[in-house]
Amino acid sequence: MVKLPDFDTMMQLHKDAPEALERHHQGWISKLVSNESKDTKRRLQGLQFRIEMELRLAKNPTARFLKIFGITQEEFTELNYCLTNPLEAIVETHKADIVKLYGNPYQPSHPSKN
Repeated sequence: MVKLPDFDTMMQLHKDAPEALERHHQGWISKLVSNESKDTKRRLQGLQFRIEMELRLAKNPTARFLKIFGITQEEFTELNYCLTNPLEAIVETHKADIVKLYGNPYQPSHPSKN
Protein backbone atom coordinates (compact mmCIF):
# COMPACT_ATOMS: atom_id res chain seq x y z
CA MET A 1 0.00 0.00 0.00
CA VAL A 2 1.21 3.47 -0.85
CA LYS A 3 1.59 5.87 2.08
CA LEU A 4 0.51 9.38 1.18
CA PRO A 5 1.62 12.58 2.92
CA ASP A 6 -0.91 14.40 5.03
CA PHE A 7 -3.31 16.89 3.43
CA ASP A 8 -1.42 19.99 4.57
CA THR A 9 1.83 18.74 3.06
CA MET A 10 0.10 18.02 -0.24
CA MET A 11 -1.55 21.46 -0.25
CA GLN A 12 1.81 23.09 0.37
CA LEU A 13 3.33 21.12 -2.52
CA HIS A 14 0.40 22.14 -4.71
CA LYS A 15 0.99 25.83 -3.93
CA ASP A 16 4.80 25.88 -3.95
CA ALA A 17 5.82 23.13 -6.37
CA PRO A 18 2.97 21.75 -8.48
CA GLU A 19 5.44 19.92 -10.74
CA ALA A 20 6.86 18.07 -7.73
CA LEU A 21 3.35 17.15 -6.62
CA GLU A 22 2.63 15.78 -10.10
CA ARG A 23 5.84 13.70 -10.02
CA HIS A 24 4.82 12.29 -6.63
CA HIS A 25 1.33 11.64 -7.98
CA GLN A 26 2.70 9.64 -10.93
CA GLY A 27 5.02 7.73 -8.60
CA TRP A 28 2.15 6.80 -6.26
CA ILE A 29 0.10 5.57 -9.20
CA SER A 30 3.03 3.52 -10.55
CA LYS A 31 3.63 1.89 -7.15
CA LEU A 32 -0.05 1.09 -6.73
CA VAL A 33 -0.41 -0.41 -10.21
CA SER A 34 2.86 -2.37 -10.09
CA ASN A 35 1.63 -4.39 -7.09
CA GLU A 36 -1.35 -5.81 -9.00
CA SER A 37 -1.82 -8.95 -11.09
CA LYS A 38 -1.20 -8.83 -14.84
CA ASP A 39 -4.90 -8.54 -15.76
CA THR A 40 -5.67 -5.97 -13.07
CA LYS A 41 -2.56 -4.02 -14.02
CA ARG A 42 -3.72 -3.73 -17.65
CA ARG A 43 -7.17 -2.56 -16.55
CA LEU A 44 -5.74 0.00 -14.13
CA GLN A 45 -3.29 1.31 -16.74
CA GLY A 46 -6.16 1.69 -19.20
CA LEU A 47 -8.26 3.48 -16.61
CA GLN A 48 -5.38 5.80 -15.73
CA PHE A 49 -4.84 6.60 -19.41
CA ARG A 50 -8.54 7.43 -19.77
CA ILE A 51 -8.45 9.64 -16.67
CA GLU A 52 -5.37 11.53 -17.88
CA MET A 53 -6.89 12.12 -21.32
CA GLU A 54 -10.18 13.33 -19.84
CA LEU A 55 -8.35 15.69 -17.48
CA ARG A 56 -6.33 17.17 -20.35
CA LEU A 57 -9.58 18.06 -22.10
CA ALA A 58 -11.10 19.72 -19.03
CA LYS A 59 -10.93 23.51 -19.16
CA ASN A 60 -11.06 24.29 -15.43
CA PRO A 61 -10.96 22.62 -11.98
CA THR A 62 -14.75 22.21 -11.86
CA ALA A 63 -14.75 20.44 -15.23
CA ARG A 64 -11.88 18.22 -14.03
CA PHE A 65 -13.81 17.33 -10.89
CA LEU A 66 -16.96 16.51 -12.87
CA LYS A 67 -15.00 14.29 -15.29
CA ILE A 68 -13.36 12.36 -12.45
CA PHE A 69 -16.67 12.09 -10.61
CA GLY A 70 -18.35 10.70 -13.74
CA ILE A 71 -15.62 8.11 -14.34
CA THR A 72 -15.73 7.09 -10.67
CA GLN A 73 -19.51 6.75 -10.81
CA GLU A 74 -19.28 4.56 -13.95
CA GLU A 75 -16.68 2.30 -12.32
CA PHE A 76 -18.69 1.93 -9.11
CA THR A 77 -21.84 1.19 -11.10
CA GLU A 78 -19.97 -1.58 -12.93
CA LEU A 79 -18.56 -2.91 -9.63
CA ASN A 80 -22.06 -2.89 -8.10
CA TYR A 81 -23.40 -4.85 -11.09
CA CYS A 82 -20.59 -7.41 -10.80
CA LEU A 83 -21.17 -7.84 -7.07
CA THR A 84 -24.95 -8.15 -7.34
CA ASN A 85 -25.01 -10.26 -10.55
CA PRO A 86 -21.72 -12.19 -10.57
CA LEU A 87 -22.75 -14.93 -13.00
CA GLU A 88 -24.22 -12.50 -15.54
CA ALA A 89 -21.16 -10.27 -15.24
CA ILE A 90 -18.84 -13.21 -15.98
CA VAL A 91 -20.88 -14.26 -19.01
CA GLU A 92 -20.97 -10.70 -20.37
CA THR A 93 -17.25 -10.23 -19.78
CA HIS A 94 -16.36 -13.39 -21.65
CA LYS A 95 -18.95 -13.06 -24.38
CA ALA A 96 -17.58 -13.29 -27.90
CA ASP A 97 -19.16 -12.58 -31.23
CA ILE A 98 -19.09 -15.58 -33.51
CA VAL A 99 -18.03 -14.69 -37.01
CA LYS A 100 -18.56 -17.15 -39.83
CA LEU A 101 -15.41 -17.59 -41.86
CA TYR A 102 -15.33 -19.01 -45.34
CA GLY A 103 -12.08 -20.90 -45.74
CA ASN A 104 -8.71 -19.30 -46.18
CA PRO A 105 -9.00 -15.54 -46.86
CA TYR A 106 -6.21 -15.86 -49.43
CA GLN A 107 -8.08 -18.47 -51.46
CA PRO A 108 -11.49 -18.17 -53.13
CA SER A 109 -14.37 -19.56 -51.10
CA HIS A 110 -15.59 -21.63 -54.05
CA PRO A 111 -12.71 -22.75 -56.22
CA SER A 112 -13.60 -22.71 -59.87
CA LYS A 113 -13.61 -26.02 -61.74
CA ASN A 114 -11.32 -26.34 -64.71
